[in-house]
Amino acid sequence: MGIKKLFSAFFSNMKTMRRAIRKSRKGDQIKLSPKVYRESIQFDKDVLISANGEEETVMEGIFIIPKTVQVTLQNVTISPTSQIFVEGNLKLENCRLIGAKTEALVTVNEGIIHLENCELRNAREVAVALMNGSKAYIKNCIFHSNGKMQILIQQSEAIIERCEFTNAKHGIWLKDDSKLYSDKNHFHQHTGTQLIVDHSIIEDFGSILEHGNGNGIYGCNQAEITLSSSTLRYHKLPQIWIEESRFSSHHCMIQHGKESGIYLTDFTEATLTYCEISHHPKENLLLSNKSCANVEQCHIHSGDGIGVKLKEESVANFNETIIKYHKLSQVYITDQSISSMYQCIIKEGYYIGIFVDKKANASLVKSEISKHENSAFTVIDAQLNVYECEVMENNGNGILAIEKATVDIEYSKFYDNLMPHLACKMNVIVTMSQSELFNGKSIFAVNKSEIFIFDSKFYNCDQVQIEISDHSTAVFEHCQIYEGGSYGIKLTRNSVSNFINSHISHHALAQIVVNDSSLIIHNSELSEGKRNGLLIQNHSEVFIRDSYIAKHLKTQISIDYESTVDLDGVQMSDGHQSDLLAQNRSAIYVSDSIIRNDKYRYNVQAMNYSKIKLKKTIIENKLGEVFYSENNSFITTTLDEVDS
Repeated sequence: MGIKKLFSAFFSNMKTMRRAIRKSRKGDQIKLSPKVYRESIQFDKDVLISANGEEETVMEGIFIIPKTVQVTLQNVTISPTSQIFVEGNLKLENCRLIGAKTEALVTVNEGIIHLENCELRNAREVAVALMNGSKAYIKNCIFHSNGKMQILIQQSEAIIERCEFTNAKHGIWLKDDSKLYSDKNHFHQHTGTQLIVDHSIIEDFGSILEHGNGNGIYGCNQAEITLSSSTLRYHKLPQIWIEESRFSSHHCMIQHGKESGIYLTDFTEATLTYCEISHHPKENLLLSNKSCANVEQCHIHSGDGIGVKLKEESVANFNETIIKYHKLSQVYITDQSISSMYQCIIKEGYYIGIFVDKKANASLVKSEISKHENSAFTVIDAQLNVYECEVMENNGNGILAIEKATVDIEYSKFYDNLMPHLACKMNVIVTMSQSELFNGKSIFAVNKSEIFIFDSKFYNCDQVQIEISDHSTAVFEHCQIYEGGSYGIKLTRNSVSNFINSHISHHALAQIVVNDSSLIIHNSELSEGKRNGLLIQNHSEVFIRDSYIAKHLKTQISIDYESTVDLDGVQMSDGHQSDLLAQNRSAIYVSDSIIRNDKYRYNVQAMNYSKIKLKKTIIENKLGEVFYSENNSFITTTLDEVDS
């Protein structure tokens, strides 16, 4: 390869680049002396042009690289009067491109461009435009102050490594099936969106996007965006906004935005793994309009608004993710959206842990929801499923379910919540099995709620353990209710409860209170209460069958004010006072039962227009008389044996 040198002081016949190129052979190297070359050139052969010397060498003019031609420029300053137009192959090494006189610095049309260690600035519209199947390889370059955008990639491909993009409206805009591989680039100080991906593909590794007045990344129209170890921070609009596209983020940090962290909308599909999303005044993560996301081993925290929001039939699955420190709901699921969480931790929120409403659905498995200033869960007209979870140390309810909510709980623990672990109001349906509720009021259900509890335990409560009221229904089967500082179960205001194959014991007040309500007890045990076994009042109806009632310090069954009790196959023993007491126009019907009392006279008492009828029942009392009645009350009996 020959080398031609242009020294204007010595070679008068080679003063112009054009003449040197014409005299050169294909592949020759041309060295330029330091000066300003004002020439427009259409290259017609392969050539390498480089500056010779430390002083600045400037090329000013119009430059065209046709197809099949390869041009390499080194160590020169290029100030095109019109865009450099490339259809062939252009390599720029250690060059400066200054565009005060042109709309674009370089336009590549079906060509190839290589940029390394270059500076591109001051284009009025765009620094580099890649069009129609072009390719670009850009490394260690600086793009700044280039009008509307630094790089436009349209139906083309680019590899960009370790570059800096700053002070334009947009950083890079991909459109129309373009592809970009980005590695450790730095985008900052753009007035619009830093990176736009429109019906194109981008893969980024380790880049930093920060301090933008728009979005950090905006993807649309079936774009595919993959980020790995990338950082986005300090953007005034949502840091990542994706619509109708695919988005993947791995080991990324999205922090300190001025609005939302990640916004996924319009059927977007996303995967987030090992990411940290934090410190946003609005949602850290927002999904809308039938978008879906898989979130695995992420840390979502420290927001002034909602942590994660799903709306408009969106779907999100969370796996081994931590969500904490949000001033509003940590997770909000609404508008028929669906969320599942597996081995997640939702904790230390300043309001509600998980808020589900408007026919949405939330399912949690093996997760922890703790230490919220309000309820762990609030569910309104929606579905909540809680499996193998721990709900604890919240300043509100464990679960607050309202207005046609449906709740399913299995193998879970609720404890140390300041308000009832489970509170239900207005046509709520709850099914619970194999669970434990302790250290706090267990259940409060009102306003036509329905509660179905199986194989569960309720204990260690200073308040009423379970309260069912206002036309509500509760079924307890194979349950244990014990160690309470007040009533065990309180049933009031036209409510109904079934207590089947269950055990209630060790309460400071009556084990069960029934007021203006109905109760069925079957094959169950009430024992060792510090006051009554059952306290039945005010037009209530109770049916007890095949059960055992024993060891209460007050009347084992006390019935008052026009109430009715029917006992069939019941055994009562070891009471410290009377076993049956009916008063104020109440009635007790006993059949096929055994009543034994060695500590108090008058096992059976009727007062104030009340009646007690016993049939085929054994009554034993070693202290004296068995029956006592007064004030127009009566006791009738057909006894197999009366032992007094």
